Amino acid sequence: MLHFAPRITAPLRDARRRMEESLVVSTSVPRARRNGMPQSLFSIAALLTAVILLLTACGGSTQKSGDTKAILDATAKRLNEVKSVHFDVAIEGDAFIDTNRTISLRSANGDIVTPDQMQTKIKIGLGSANIDVSLVTIGNDKYQTNPVTGQWGPAQEGFDYSPTVLFDKEKGLSTIVGKLREVEQLADEKVNGQDVYHLKGKVDRAAIDPITSGAIEGDPVALDLWIAKGSSNLVKLLLTEPQTPNKAKPATWTLTFDKYDQPVTITKPQ
Repeated sequence: MLHFAPRITAPLRDARRRMEESLVVSTSVPRARRNGMPQSLFSIAALLTAVILLLTACGGSTQKSGDTKAILDATAKRLNEVKSVHFDVAIEGDAFIDTNRTISLRSANGDIVTPDQMQTKIKIGLGSANIDVSLVTIGNDKYQTNPVTGQWGPAQEGFDYSPTVLFDKEKGLSTIVGKLREVEQLADEKVNGQDVYHLKGKVDRAAIDPITSGAIEGDPVALDLWIAKGSSNLVKLLLTEPQTPNKAKPATWTLTFDKYDQPVTITKPQ
């Protein structure tokens, strides 16, 4: 049985009126056929039509399109074909990237040229302070700015996280997509003007450790993916850390991607 709030909107009121009129007509039709249709069949058709109108007015219908497995397979394939991309990462909650749990990753944005070039600006949390650091990776050569002077120099020992891992064919996003389980396809949406599929699933923490530098704790990790129709580009990814005793505020990571395969030149900093 459907239940409605006391306040009824105009579309809902009209839909209910049409349903009531349909029911009145169907019950008042004699046993003789109406327009060649038996009364019982006419009544069922009228009732179904009214219910569809009512659900539409309530906003109860959701539109989903495409086969879930086919969408994920196409996305994994596309991720392995990416030549360049711009990315943004925003993190809410604690995402510690050191064993002493004193340095946390807050945000990052930049460009990746696969397989091993990257330029990015990273915001790091150290206590209550935020520190901005720029990084450049060209093959095995890694450079970073001094947080105090802003001068470029070789990357510090141990500070070796590089977002290029996102598109690594063995431990990056394409592998993670292939390991998703309990996948649910939600209603289609629009992200930045693009028509996208919205999928939700879970993955083991071990699968995402490389792309988060081990900053997410607990199992399993929830993933939401927004995938562009037609191109199969991953437009947006949401990682939600499960509640654990070690963290007062579990982290959520929001990653967005655009400018797929647009020319990018990454040079050694001077």
